[in-house]
Formats: sequence, C-alpha cells, structure tokens
Amino acid sequence: MFLLSFHDRDPLAAEIASFGWRVHSARRLDNLRTRFFSAGAMIAVIDARRAEDEGLKAIAELSRTATEGGIAILALVNSKKSQGIIGKCFDSGATYYLDFAYAGADLAQSIKYAYRYVENLRGGAERASHEQSLLTFAYLQWSLTLGSVNEYWISDSLLAAAGEIDFRKYPVTGIYRALSRKEQKRVRGAMGRLRDGARQAAVPHQFNGRPVIHHLHEADGRIFGRIEYLANNEEEDDWTGRDLLSGLRNTAAARSWIRQKLEAGSQLTLIAIGIKNFRMINAAFGRSAGDQLLRIVGHRLIDHTQRQYAGPHLVAGLDGQNFLIALANIQKNEISDFANDLMGSIFDDLQLEGRPISPVARAGVAIGNSDSSEKTLIRKAVLALAEATAADAMPINFSNVSEADVHLEEVLEDQLAGAMGRGEIIIAFQPQIRIDTGQLVGAEALARWEHPEYGLLGASTLFAVAERAGVMESLSTQIHKQALTLAANWPASLGFLRLSINVTAGDLAAAAFVDDMLRQVDTAGFDSRNLTLEITESELIGNLATSADKLHRLRRAGICIAIDDFGTGYSSLSYLKELPVDYLKIDSGLTGNISGSAKDQIVVRSIIDMAHSLHLSVIAEGVETEAQLKTLAEQGCEYFQGFLRSGPLSPDEFEAFGLRSN
Repeated sequence: MFLLSFHDRDPLAAEIASFGWRVHSARRLDNLRTRFFSAGAMIAVIDARRAEDEGLKAIAELSRTATEGGIAILALVNSKKSQGIIGKCFDSGATYYLDFAYAGADLAQSIKYAYRYVENLRGGAERASHEQSLLTFAYLQWSLTLGSVNEYWISDSLLAAAGEIDFRKYPVTGIYRALSRKEQKRVRGAMGRLRDGARQAAVPHQFNGRPVIHHLHEADGRIFGRIEYLANNEEEDDWTGRDLLSGLRNTAAARSWIRQKLEAGSQLTLIAIGIKNFRMINAAFGRSAGDQLLRIVGHRLIDHTQRQYAGPHLVAGLDGQNFLIALANIQKNEISDFANDLMGSIFDDLQLEGRPISPVARAGVAIGNSDSSEKTLIRKAVLALAEATAADAMPINFSNVSEADVHLEEVLEDQLAGAMGRGEIIIAFQPQIRIDTGQLVGAEALARWEHPEYGLLGASTLFAVAERAGVMESLSTQIHKQALTLAANWPASLGFLRLSINVTAGDLAAAAFVDDMLRQVDTAGFDSRNLTLEITESELIGNLATSADKLHRLRRAGICIAIDDFGTGYSSLSYLKELPVDYLKIDSGLTGNISGSAKDQIVVRSIIDMAHSLHLSVIAEGVETEAQLKTLAEQGCEYFQGFLRSGPLSPDEFEAFGLRSN
C-alpha cells in the first residue's frame, strides 16, 4: 500500500497498518511515480482533503500507468469542504473514492474494494497475490519461525544492504545485535505487543546510519519483518517521537516541545482529553476496536486543531485513552470556545464495526508561562482532567491547583499502595432513610483514606489518585471486601438493612466481574438479597449489551441495581428499559436547589414520574434541609440520604445510629 497525505500521513499510515497492510507513506509530491513503484505497491491512497490541487496532481501523475500497471487509486475527499471534488478526482484518473463528509465512511472497506479492482485487472486473486509476492521480494525483509532461530528467510536485498551485520553468524538476530540499548528496548516492547495480541508493531531505529521503520507482524507461527527507509530529509525523531498506534506525538516528544516553548517565553494552554468509558468500550467491542477508536479520535484531534488554530500547536497521545493538545499563545478569551468546540465535534457520529459508539469524553485545561515547568504544567492538566472525569456534570474543567497541590498528588500516588496494605483505607456508612416513615432502611458504603499526615481524604481524591497510580482494580476489590464483611457483622436487629456499594467502570468491564462479586458476597457471608450495586450511568453508555448481560446475572442472584448520579447529562429512557434496574439515585446537584427553583423541581419531578412508570424506586442524594425533604415527599420520592439526618458515619457510629433509629 502506498499512501500520500499532505497533512495526516502518520495517523493514516497507522490506521491502514492496523488493517493488516504494509504501508509505504509520503507527504510530498517529489518523485512521486518513482517512489510509488519502488514501494512495490498495487494500491495508491491519495488524501486530497485540505490539499485539493496537490491531490489531483498526484492522481493524474499516477493514473498515466494505472490501467497498464494494474493498480488502483483511492482518493480520500470531503465533499462538504470542497464541492465537485469527487468528479475532479475521477476526471484526474482515480478508480475509487471515499467521502469523509459522511459519518459511515469506512476506510478499511474502501481499500478492500480497491484491491478487488486490482485482482480483476491482474486476472484473479491468485495471480495478483503471486505478483505482489514478487514485488515485495525486493524489500528489505525477513521471516523467522517462532522457537527456532535456524528456520529463517532473508531477502537478497536485505543481505545486500547488511553492511557490517554478519547474517552468517547471527541469522536475523544480527540486526538486533547492531542496535543501541535504547533501540533494543523498543524491539522488546514491540514483541511484547505482538505477544499481547497486536496485529502489527513498528520500531524506529538506525540501520547502517540511516533512520528506518522496522515493521513487524506475526502470522502462522512466524515473525515477519520489513525495513522501510525514511527520506533523508525527514526529521530523525519523526517516528521515534511518535506513538506508533495513533501516529500522534508521544509523551516524551510532547514534554520536549512544551519545554522549548516555555523556555522561549510562550504562554501555553494544555488541554488533556480522556475517554471516561474506554474500558467498557474495550470490553464490549474488543481490544482491536478500542485501538481503532483511539486512532480515529487522534486523527480527528489533529484535523480539528489544524483547522481551528493557526498558531504553534501540538497533538500528542498520553497514557492509555488520554490525549494532550498544546496551544502556544492562544488568547485567554478564545480558550473556552476552542475547548467546547473541540469536545462538541470530535466525539460525534463515531462508529466501531458498523455500530454507533458513544465515548464519554472529559477535558482538563491548564495554562502556563515561562515560570512553569513542563512537568508541572502537564500534571495540572492531567489533574484537571481527573476532576472532570470524577464529576459527571463537568465535561471541561479549568485547573486552579497550585504547585503545592501538584506535589501533594505525586506524594499520594507514591504512598497509596502502601496505605492499602497498612489498613489506612477505611469504610464509612451513609444512612439511607425512607421519606414517609423516617425509618432507616440501609446505607451506602463510602471509602475514605485515613492519611497519617493529611487527615481524612474523601472518595473523589482517593479514586483519582488510585486511577493515576494504576491500583484502581485492587483498591475497588479491597473496598468491596471490607464493606461486605462489616455489613455481614451488623447486629441481628439491623440484619434487614440494605447495603449499597459503588461499582466502577473498571469493575464492570472486567470479564470475571460477576463471578468475582458473587464470590466476595459468599465469602463475607452477606445476604445477596440485601445488596445493591450502584453504577454511575455514564459508565454504561455505548456498552449496553455487555452491561445488561452482567447485570441480569447479578439480578438473578438476588442483587439489586441502582443507577447513581442520575440526571447529570446522559439520562435515557431507552437504556433504562433494557437494563435490570431497581433504583434511580437523583444527583445531589439537582436536589440542592429543589426547594427554591421551579426548573429543578420540574426536572426532579419528571425523573421521579419516569422512574415510577418503569416500576423503579427513587433515592435522593444530598438532602440537607427540611424544605428539600418536603418537596421530595410531595413529588413521590421514596428514599433519601444526606446531612439532614446524618453524614457518613464510622462502622461503630453507624451501628449505634441504627440501634437508636430502630
């Protein structure tokens, strides 16, 4: 496959490689025909978006030998941005086109159609495959049988280009031995990705003094390698500074760019963007589809930023499902509009495997100048993203943390794993009260960190730190175990109380979640019929089928299901009809002004009426005044929790509270 893209070469190359194609890519018209045919390609993908004249020129140049040479030319266009572009591409000699003006544009399928065209021109699939193998034999490539270094093949062209590498003494591994330690580490990482199920991997390194990309893939028990030279005038770090999955700059390259701009006196705005429900998407669609989503989002981020901001900027991939945009010298009054426009356009009309997908995106914004360090500034943006992720009603959060706050977060991340082992993570119980009788009916288990130096840290801080420290799964398991064990030992007179525990997106995404939860309940000796699992509604979006199946299994075991923080922006009657839900919990942000705001009363009343029509009970959070409680009672809400009756209590305090109440 030969790709020519003047603005989006790297993300497009990464995307096409993920379909299983070997990609030779370029971003200039220089010596186009020579470069195309030297690549041994049968398909040319010409990206004419935002480069109409250059794209048409490239199509015309290659089309002169398209029919005679048996090649296909696929033009990438956007008819909404350039009227008449499709006709112009065909007039220039394109054989196929893909119009990105439509949400259903499928690049992988378009390439398949183009290859069928090649097969027809060349007399069938078998002959086309044979001719392709002859073309690729000229590549610098090799293959090796897994588990046997003596079963290998090396192309003549690679042997000729070997230089000082002694393939006779070290078959294939001679290349590895010639690499620097840093490059060898990249190779080991790439091989690890292949072992983990990746279809392809790529490693940038030096080969006889020239920068190359070493493409690797595994098939039928063999490892295949192909070396692609980078053009001499390419920047050496063009790939070494990139995330090879998405084609975006990686974290190291982003830090270097940010540091240079800060040292030059630029004001920088960083926007950290994350997909909150990415784990659930991975669980529902599979890892390869999740990787594809990251490529699509990365591509859109590049395109949007280039179109909307003419100043110096950078788009990078951070860890996992997170991205970073850096804008130099953007006016402060323009930042909010840029961020809102970005979030509103990037995540619309997304599809995976032909099915619509609804990523829940969040963003954190931080602004710095020459007095800032790149490490602190990135950290501020990431912390702002974490706060936005924790607060469902706040999609974009502007950082207001100090450098002292940043340092504290780093300290907490380092200490959390030890704190879990030392028993510093404790459980508090928030009483839940029946409105019409005032009777205690249950409690929500809330996690706290009893820090020896900083005092009692709340759940939002605890979970945000755990997420960044990579211990979220083990923390959640520990909290569930503690809460169930404590509740199982409540006095017999409180044995009727219902326990509510919170389930995270990571919990729900785990393949063994249901079995693990039932085993924990059984081990603790708690009656599953008195257990409620609370799930934030945003964690269900886009993964309804997978979530519904797991929740139905839990429901059959007697466990009730509550949708937490309902009314924070994702509420949907359709998914409530499909999920086995027992309770809706109205977010405290809606109950806070219910006694004085007519609009809030209407919203809350509509939620309660909808819940009752679906035979669901309603619990209101954050009730602090008698006026709020009276309004909720008038509107038919059954249960509440909040400081009006009690804040979170220690296990001993809760037992005493329960005995007094009953």
